[in-house]
This record gives sequence, C-alpha cells and structure tokens, in this order.
Amino acid sequence: MMTVWRLRPGADKRVRSGHPWVFSNELSASPKGLPPGSAVELQDAKGQFLARGYGNPHSLIAFRALTFNSQDAQPTSFDFLHEKVFTSWKVRKAAGFRGSFRLCFGESDYIPGLVLDYYLIEQNGKKAQVFVAQLVTAGMDEALKNSEEFFKGLTEKAKAQGFSPFSWDETAVVIRNDVGIRKLEGMTVNAPLVIKDLPGFNLEHVEILLNAAADEGVIKMSCDLKEGQKTGFFLDQTHNIYLAVNLFKNWAKQQNTKVIRVLDLCCYVGHWSTQITRALKAQGFEVEVHLVDVSKTALAFAKENAEREGAKVTVHEMDVLEGLANLPSQHYDICIADPPAFIKAKKDIPTGKAAYVKMNTHAFRLTKKNGFVASCSCSGLLEEEEFRDAIRKASLRNYTEVRSVLRGGHAADHPTLMQFPEGFYLKMYVHYIQ
Repeated sequence: MMTVWRLRPGADKRVRSGHPWVFSNELSASPKGLPPGSAVELQDAKGQFLARGYGNPHSLIAFRALTFNSQDAQPTSFDFLHEKVFTSWKVRKAAGFRGSFRLCFGESDYIPGLVLDYYLIEQNGKKAQVFVAQLVTAGMDEALKNSEEFFKGLTEKAKAQGFSPFSWDETAVVIRNDVGIRKLEGMTVNAPLVIKDLPGFNLEHVEILLNAAADEGVIKMSCDLKEGQKTGFFLDQTHNIYLAVNLFKNWAKQQNTKVIRVLDLCCYVGHWSTQITRALKAQGFEVEVHLVDVSKTALAFAKENAEREGAKVTVHEMDVLEGLANLPSQHYDICIADPPAFIKAKKDIPTGKAAYVKMNTHAFRLTKKNGFVASCSCSGLLEEEEFRDAIRKASLRNYTEVRSVLRGGHAADHPTLMQFPEGFYLKMYVHYIQ
C-alpha cells in the first residue's frame, strides 16, 4: 500500500500548476518515519489526488512528483521509468542529435533525481554506447537500487524499439554518485562505479562522438567517462557552440588574415575550441588555440582534441581568476569565457558575481578590436539580469564598446519546463568588440 501524504489547506496551487516539488512545511503532518525514497501519493487537504512520486522526510524538498496522472499506479517501477526515458529519447532524436547527448535532465524530463548522459564512443575502430548516471535523490537511489537490471532492460528495449543499435554486450554503465548534492538528501557521496564494463575499451580515455557544430558530420572528443568532471564531459553547451561557431564562420569570411587566435578559458577538454578549429580550418584558416585550465589532466585531453582538428595549441595551466593578468592584451580574435559555476549557494552570490565581473573584464581586455567574447554562466542562482550586469561592469572597466550580438541558452537535450523555473540555469552571450 502506497503511503499517502496530504498538503495543508491552500498549499496545492503550485503542484496543480505542474510544479514537481513539495516542501516539508507544506505538508499537513510531519513526514517523519517514512524510509527516504519511498513511493508516495500526494493529496490535497480534502483528500483529492494530486500526484504520485517519492518522499524523503529528511529533505527540505519532501516530495517529488513522477506523475500527475492518477492512472499511473507504480511510477517508480522499471517499466514506467523506461517509458519516461524513451519519451526523452524521442525528443533528442527529433532535435537531430546523432552522437552523444544528455538523455534525461531530472525534473525537466519528468524524472526528478535522474541525470543520465548517453555517450556514443569509439575506440580501435569499434563503436559502443555508455550510459553515465547520477542519482541525486533518495527516491531515485531507491528506485534504481538494482541499476544493472534497470539499464540492461533499458538497453534491450532501446534496441528492440530502434532507439539504439547496440546490445547489452556493447554497452557500459557508469554510476557517478560522487556529487555533493546527495548530502542534501541525507545520502553518502560515493566513488564512481562502473557497474557494466566494455572489454577492449578504456573508459578513462575514450573518444566520444558528438554532432559537429559547423557541418553535418560528427566530431571526436577524448575524455574520461569514469572519473572526469560531472559525467566525464559537459554536454550542455552544444546549442550555444553551434550558434557561436556559425557566427564566427560568417565573420571569418570577411577577415584579411590567415591566422585566427582562440583563447579558451576554463577549457576543460576543449569542446569550444575544438569545434571552432574544425569550422575555421574548413574555411582555410590556420587556428592557434590557447587553452587555459587549472587541471593538467583536462588540458592534456583538450590539447589532444584541438590538435586532432588541426589547431596549433599552447597550454596555460593556471587559475583563470589569478593568472590571466599575465596574458597579452588585445591578442586574441575569439575568447571563450565558460567557467564552472561560481555560485553554489545563495550566500555565494556576491562573491560569485564579482568573479564573473573579473573573468569577463580580462576576456574583454585580451580580445582584439573586431573580435568576439563568448560569456557564459551555468550558475542557476545567478539571475540572467545579474549576469548581464556583470558583463556591463566588465566592459566599462575596459572602456570597451561592446555589442551583444548573440544570446544562447539551453539545448534540446537540456530542456526546460515553464512550470519549473528552477531548471533554467544556462546563460550565454556573444559580444562583438568594437
């Protein structure tokens, strides 16, 4: 029998609008005593059905909805969750993703607690698929406690339904429960775990295949799918890179130089600069890429990736907020400022915004006249207006005329819901330096 929780009178408005969260102080009675992650039916104060999902009495977000349909009797079952994943997969296919992409984006794909990336990989002439999952809530931890069985079933159904050509023998599964957000749910932070490996593939140094930004092909990116940051790669910038790269292609046609210099700040494995290199090399330009990151391992991957596409690479191992003053002013044609989230909690907003100002101040200083700066933020707690203000301050500090000529955001594999504004986090502007 599923546990039933009721809301206080008047606390049902947000849920009725489709928002998937209920906070503990909105419940009519204390939820204590229920094992974290247990299936829960949510009702209003009068006992009318609102949603089904799972609960956690130890979390501020006490309930998360998996369905608002009363006919869905077992929303934490494998069959139900598989169908949710396939619905998400259809969205990605419809959007034209041919290689790797984010398959499930938590609440925005109606599967709260599950972040699931799908990687098409290649090594030694062979291709295969890898699922890399983060289970960030007690409810999803409980629902997928037999993760191998869940992903084996998903793989078999995906092949049968034409979503994927790969069998279970051609599939790897990595669980990345090494994220601090699990602590908010009262869970432990665990080391990365490969629950299904691929003989003949080295997941710690493998090539993933992605849509190329400048053409209809795919591009290879070497990375570590076992212990690399996040799930091994940052997939969320694919749309923004596509927009920016095609802008840069049009701009490049008007240039009288044969060499274009690109500065990639917080480059990680060099996705931005590798895609830019591919696009500009196809137009006959020589591309000099300067990679900046604090991680020696990430820089090694980034160098490998950019050089594969034909770039001449220089590596700068440094903290971007401390070391950029040593780079020459107005030296680069294109500067990418795509840092990790400077703001992790509300208390970090003032210092985080100051960091965005500082980084973009350097970016504008380092970029030539008639060049471009791409300014990005993945801090969900930083409102877009505040991010724009940080960019404004940075431009003024350089006495620079800046025109924002492109605005980006979420790609189709990182969808957003109008009823769930918390899912909006990614911001990107490309500025033309006059």
